Amino acid sequence: MKIRPLLIAISTIIGTCVTIGTAPVQASTPCQETGENCVVGERGPKGGIIFYDAGSQQWWGRYLEAKIGAEPIRQPWHLSRYSIYELNGQERVLERQKVLQRRSMAIGMGRDNTEAMRNAGSPLVNSMFPETDDWFLPSKDELDALYNYRVKNGGQGEAYWKSVPVWTSSESESGFAWYQLFQDGTQFTDAQGILPRLKMNVNYAKSPMHTGSGFESLYMHLIRVRAFPSPAPWPPTFSFVNAVRENSDCSTQALNCRIGDRGPAGGIVVYDAGSDQEWGRYLEIAPQSCEIERVAFNPTKNKRLLYSSNDERIKAKEIGMGARNSSLLAKTYPGGAASKAYLSNCNSFEDWFLPSKDELNEAFRQLSHSRTGLQLTPVGGFDRGYYWTSSDYNGSTAWTQYFADGQQFDRVQTLTGNAKPPQRPFRIRPMRAFKFGDTSKVLK
Repeated sequence: MKIRPLLIAISTIIGTCVTIGTAPVQASTPCQETGENCVVGERGPKGGIIFYDAGSQQWWGRYLEAKIGAEPIRQPWHLSRYSIYELNGQERVLERQKVLQRRSMAIGMGRDNTEAMRNAGSPLVNSMFPETDDWFLPSKDELDALYNYRVKNGGQGEAYWKSVPVWTSSESESGFAWYQLFQDGTQFTDAQGILPRLKMNVNYAKSPMHTGSGFESLYMHLIRVRAFPSPAPWPPTFSFVNAVRENSDCSTQALNCRIGDRGPAGGIVVYDAGSDQEWGRYLEIAPQSCEIERVAFNPTKNKRLLYSSNDERIKAKEIGMGARNSSLLAKTYPGGAASKAYLSNCNSFEDWFLPSKDELNEAFRQLSHSRTGLQLTPVGGFDRGYYWTSSDYNGSTAWTQYFADGQQFDRVQTLTGNAKPPQRPFRIRPMRAFKFGDTSKVLK
């Protein structure tokens, strides 16, 4: 048997000015004084914790700083079931509204989201975020980055930010906003039937009880975040993939690929890292003809954590980790979801894997917007149901993605059990990574 080289994801940035545990944060640093040369884990210029470094200046800044403490709130996120992007009573074109909602999820969007909430009359923003201040309500991906930092820093992280439900500034659809449970990192909107007959969630005072979670209903909270250095005037454009683009450079030579292009293996390119990384550069999601269904993540009675440390478990969710996760899971749970994807032979390519949590989210972000009712998405042919990821949750269940509106969680598996295929079939959509100009078909 030919063995495929193990793909290792990029190393995480480790702060040098903070020691995990009870050691104090360094009292004064260049980061605090000038906002330059910051390290994840340091105190920021306004006394918060630097929890994210983009590595270089982006349109929104480079660093994200979070104020210590999650504040309980008594104000609703919004006042009505209408979208915050329906300004002055004039409803924007639905496609444009969906673009704004998907864009609002990304790193860097918290500041603009908060301003959109203010313009729409959000009681939460107008009472808690003065216009003269540069703290804002974080976006979905920004808050998730903070949650990941919190978990990696164990007891100290939990001391800074409690295990409570926390609002983001990202709207999912009209009347529904994203929030995150800091108990385990799941991000919800509770829309699209997750909680039956729910008309809106922007009026939440407390988080609801979710089947199988065991988490009590608690008051909603907020965490203040700021970005620096100064941003560009306006975020870059974002648009959906409305049709697969036939680009022969990409499909035949793996060159100059863009999101939405037909990939070398006949799938759709859904992510471009901008340059070659150790794991590759592009992510290509398999065509609908290669979809697999009715396979459990763990078809055995064994419960085994794929990664033992908090740092490894958080890393397993990242872009670049799907291949490594799948390789390990194929050995741990033969016949399971990761094994089926890893051993698939879609379009004669043999380097497919089960995407990680963040990798599958890129496919959702680009391809899920144009579904009508219960139909498959016109591009990619995705069902509105649940798709497995290769990111382990607790040794017997995994993170899934709900393609109706993007919610990612493990909870639905508890409804019918995880040791056998659920009544509503879970689906598997393989993914592969490739580098610029690499058309090889790697054998396992």
